[in-house]
Amino acid sequence: MKAKETIKVLVASVIAVVVTVGIARFSYTPMIPEMVEALGLSQSVIGMLATVNYAGYLTGALLITRISDIGLKVKLYQLGLVVAVVSTVLMGYTTSLWLWYPLRFISGLSTSAGMLLGAGLLMSWLIKNNHKSELGVFFSGIGLGIVLTAVLAELIRGSFTWDQQWVIYGLVALALLIPVWRWMPDYRACALPQTGGAGAGDDRSRFIVILQLAYFCAGVGYVVTATFLVAIAESMPELSGRGWLIWLIAGLAATPACWLWDVFTRRWGQWTALYLAYTLNSVSILMLILNTSMVSVMLSAVIYGASFIGIVSMMLGMVGRVFPENPSRPMSRLTFSYGIAQMLAPAVVGYLADVEGNYTNGLWLTLMVMALGVGVLHMARRAKGRETAPASSG
Repeated sequence: MKAKETIKVLVASVIAVVVTVGIARFSYTPMIPEMVEALGLSQSVIGMLATVNYAGYLTGALLITRISDIGLKVKLYQLGLVVAVVSTVLMGYTTSLWLWYPLRFISGLSTSAGMLLGAGLLMSWLIKNNHKSELGVFFSGIGLGIVLTAVLAELIRGSFTWDQQWVIYGLVALALLIPVWRWMPDYRACALPQTGGAGAGDDRSRFIVILQLAYFCAGVGYVVTATFLVAIAESMPELSGRGWLIWLIAGLAATPACWLWDVFTRRWGQWTALYLAYTLNSVSILMLILNTSMVSVMLSAVIYGASFIGIVSMMLGMVGRVFPENPSRPMSRLTFSYGIAQMLAPAVVGYLADVEGNYTNGLWLTLMVMALGVGVLHMARRAKGRETAPASSG
């Protein structure tokens, strides 16, 4: 019975990520070509809509750092699930940019609830019930969300207008909420006692500050591809009409990758795994610059999907284990910097694409930021070693 309950909790958590991240956020990516064709939106507007969405994500992450009451966390988590559905459906009922902006903003808020509150609550539940405090399964919901939106985009794009497609995404999200609500455990009973001991650590330490900068760099690498991958593919004559397939490939690569990164981390260590994930993410960007053949873009999507999800899973899981009493707080601190990257990068790359007519320089800029991220990640590792050295020698 206990194993069955565990499976239900994990499945509910994964589906919640599919709703709040996969649909509320990622349905926008395959919708970009549809909206550009139907409404003539510029790349700058497309980039700004993504930026506003991440502004909501950033705001949510900032708010979560202020919350310690688990009862309030549960309420906001549940509210985020509802908001994800409503904000998605309403996108299809207006063509006003000034209504789209707030809708994408509150959609971003729902994403932060699903990702950060959901991850923190699940980690507390896992620890309370003596399970491994690994979040690979949880973050597989991101890959599944990409797969779902890619497949759904291909199924509905020929038969429904862009506005109807938004409504369909929202209705699918609503249907998915049924098992989430039925199988969600009583997270309020999972609060861990505040020991104040060394294990709690200080989530304002130098290590966390440097790690935030490294995660900012990863956020740039993630969001540029997440926002523009389908548009980049569709701009290539060989891949015209196949953007959804590229997005599907990225999702298929991301779905099992979280679990595989957990296995790799146990064998080789979390820092080696993070170095590799950052490097692979950089390689996926470089491939989009150097070779625009269908095979190269597909391989880039595979590497991108497997690497970005590994960075997210390993980073948030690591700080959650370092600060187990309130894991949502350090996760949110990291995501705050990730959110800043997600606000700035789409607007910058979208502007460069409008001015230059292609994504090349925007991708080069992204690659440079990711290279910087590897160096900063090493600085974070050294800072962590210095902080733990006195404790181990005392």
